This record gives sequence, structure tokens and C-alpha cells, in this order.
Amino acid sequence: MFNKYLIFSFVFLFSFVNTTFAHTHIESSSPQSGEVLTEALEEITLTYEGKIEQSSFFTLQNAAGETVPVDNITVSENVLSGSLPEPIENGEYLINWNIIGADGHLIEGEVPFTVDVPVTETTTENAEDETVDQEVKDENNITTTVESETTNEDAAVDEPSENTSSSYLVPTLIGLLILIVAGSFFFIAKRKQ
Repeated sequence: MFNKYLIFSFVFLFSFVNTTFAHTHIESSSPQSGEVLTEALEEITLTYEGKIEQSSFFTLQNAAGETVPVDNITVSENVLSGSLPEPIENGEYLINWNIIGADGHLIEGEVPFTVDVPVTETTTENAEDETVDQEVKDENNITTTVESETTNEDAAVDEPSENTSSSYLVPTLIGLLILIVAGSFFFIAKRKQ
């Protein structure tokens, strides 16, 4: 009689222990629980101790509790994974996972992590416009001040060309023409008297 109870106790004990240890728990994750990521996260991977059912899933939430989109959540044997369509901002995040183990039990958990990717300031060389005063002489030798815009990259100001022979030729010809016309009128007027 004692042997029956002993055998019954062992059968009960082993069946209870077997049921207890049959639950599928998370083995590893990427990102890991509590990890601080310093590079952009592209994929989330959760690996479990045993095979999980296809209906298993996870969600990603930011510190405000808002759901962050995750694409292509797939189950392959004991791995649950999904990809991020775009980089996520710096801050604290929480992966909430829900799986159905091979034994049919629903198990859930969470993986907290932080994103702290250094912000690289993209410095494009913006050329700031500067106003430069420049003195320019026109054909009549009148000096005027002209404002011109230059950039930091092109700080050199083009000097006006010093071609004085062509700049004085036109006014000289106009002056001679005026003298000839005036002289002709004066000569004709004196002749009529």
C-alpha cells in the first residue's frame, strides 16, 4: 500500500513539475532589457526557450505610451521579429510581447530599452551674404558707390577693368560732334548777315 502512494506521489510530482517547466520563457532579445542603444535600431528580435505559435506578436511603445509602427512581424520557430520602417527618436521605449507557447499557454512580458543616438549636426556651408561698397567710375568719370552682394566663399570683388581709352572715346566723339554742329550754325548765321 505504501508503494502505491509513493508511486502516485511521484507521478503527480513529475506531472506538476513538467507542466510548470513547460512554459516558454524569453531567452534573449535585441535590444536587451535595459539596454541603451547608441546606434539606430532597425530590427527587434525576441528569442524564446521553445517554439512559439504563429499568433504571437509584440508592440513597441514610447515613453508617452504611444504605439510606434513596426513592420513585418514574423514568427520563425522560437524567434519573434519585426523591422522598423524608420529610425525612432531618442527616448525610452517598451516592447510588450504576447506569445503562445508550444504548450498552448499565453505568456506575456516586456523589454524596456532606451535610444540615445548622438545627434550629428549636419553643417552645410551656408554662404552668408555680405554687402560690399564699391566705387565705380562711369564714362563721364563720375564716381558712384555701388552695393554688391558676395558670399563668404567668393569674397574677392571683381575690380572694374581699367580700359580708359574706350571709356573716354565716346564722350570725346560726342563733344566733337556738338562743336561741329554749333560751329556750323555759328558760321551760317554770320554768313547771312
